[in-house]
Amino acid sequence: MFRYALIIIMLVLSVSVTGQVPWQPPRTPDGQPDMQGFWQIAAATPGGPAFAPTLSLEGDHSRWQWDITVRGFAVPQQQSNIIDPPDGKIPYQPWAAAKRREFIANMLAPTKREHIDSHAFGLEGVPRINHAPPPNMQVVQASGYVVLLYEMNHQYRVIPLDGRPHVGTNIKLWTGDSRGRWEGNTLVVDVTNQNARSWLDWLSFHGEGLHVVERWTLVSPDRIDYRATLDDPMMFTQPWTIAYWFTRNKEEGFELWESAWHEGINDIDRLLRSGIGR
Repeated sequence: MFRYALIIIMLVLSVSVTGQVPWQPPRTPDGQPDMQGFWQIAAATPGGPAFAPTLSLEGDHSRWQWDITVRGFAVPQQQSNIIDPPDGKIPYQPWAAAKRREFIANMLAPTKREHIDSHAFGLEGVPRINHAPPPNMQVVQASGYVVLLYEMNHQYRVIPLDGRPHVGTNIKLWTGDSRGRWEGNTLVVDVTNQNARSWLDWLSFHGEGLHVVERWTLVSPDRIDYRATLDDPMMFTQPWTIAYWFTRNKEEGFELWESAWHEGINDIDRLLRSGIGR
């Protein structure tokens, strides 16, 4: 009896403090919070600047910003969407930081195939697939599954919710192997088995040991807050977390179109001039 009275008091207090009952999303037939529909990237961090998916996740661009501007390729500064660690930088191990500097030095005139961002070939990993341009995606839910369909190169992810184990460690995939579960209104997705060929952004790489935990939280009918924590002790000195959000695309008649990745983009011209990628 006391427990039920306590629950009622807590509910009354939550309404009196916020002025309203916390929003609860509708449910799918199998009981999942319903996040179906079309969504698009909105911002780098809550309250932060507009998200620019073609820029680096790191906030400190000073070293390569100057080099690119000298060549007539100006890039605006952008606040990092890394929320942990507080300095907004990827916590690379020293050897990995040195390798990243090599990538930066060879960005405009690559000397090795590994210097070329996988985005130039229209191939992404997790979490980059969620914010790589074009920034639209569709969420479809079926019994026991969440499916993410991306406008970017028609990539997709099928996320089972039945607790099955990950595939064998010898299997490496572009978007890895995703396993999901619901915690309240938050879809938690554990991602392993990514290959080492996708990049984190246009200047930062990762290894095959990357482990990503995504948290997709429905906070209102038209907003999903997204967080992803990345970990790989061989690559990073600590786990690190990025955050941004998605807004519902309400455009009447909207549909995902072919991204036409190899038509009219300058990256391919650069690859051909360098002789790499042929």
